[in-house]
Amino acid sequence: MSDTDIPEINIPGLDAETALDMYDDDMDIYLPILRSYAPNALAVIEKLRSVSLETLAEYAINVHGLKGISANVGATRLSKAALDLEHKAKSGDLDGVLAGNDALLKSAEQIASGIRAWLEQYDSGAAQPKPRLPKPDPALLARLYQCCKDYDMQGAEAIMTELESADYNADASLITWLRERIDESDFSSAEERLATYGEGNGG
Repeated sequence: MSDTDIPEINIPGLDAETALDMYDDDMDIYLPILRSYAPNALAVIEKLRSVSLETLAEYAINVHGLKGISANVGATRLSKAALDLEHKAKSGDLDGVLAGNDALLKSAEQIASGIRAWLEQYDSGAAQPKPRLPKPDPALLARLYQCCKDYDMQGAEAIMTELESADYNADASLITWLRERIDESDFSSAEERLATYGEGNGG
């Protein structure tokens, strides 16, 4: 993919240029990571909405996750804010966590929304007629099965992008279902479905 194929990434709170530097300016790597951000971030946000002295340890784990996925997409300021609250949670500073939590969640929601809006623009602008195939490539599904088994998110995203580059006469719903599972990081369900699919199709 050439630079001219990519619309400007202008998402408030996101330093896409710095993020792309981490991936050697390879949009084929960065794009799947962007796609996975909103569903993963929103799932974590729900876990962070309520925090008490008894749940500080769990909060620290979840805010650590938000810190990591935010850094991966270039949301540097948000990642640093999450790190600060992680330290406060680990030290038992409930007041400090409560003081900064609402702003953190609002920022994360805004960035997730901005990414979704940009992806909609990207997908509509980059839309080209997809080739129509009889069914999903069994070799790609076998590789996806292995990625799910190994909890290889980056590998799974790359394969899903390849699978979604075509339309299918049969089993198109499988690809839609798999996308939902991968976005939710539900690798176990995807692995089970792929194993059953392989058995039913001679794989």
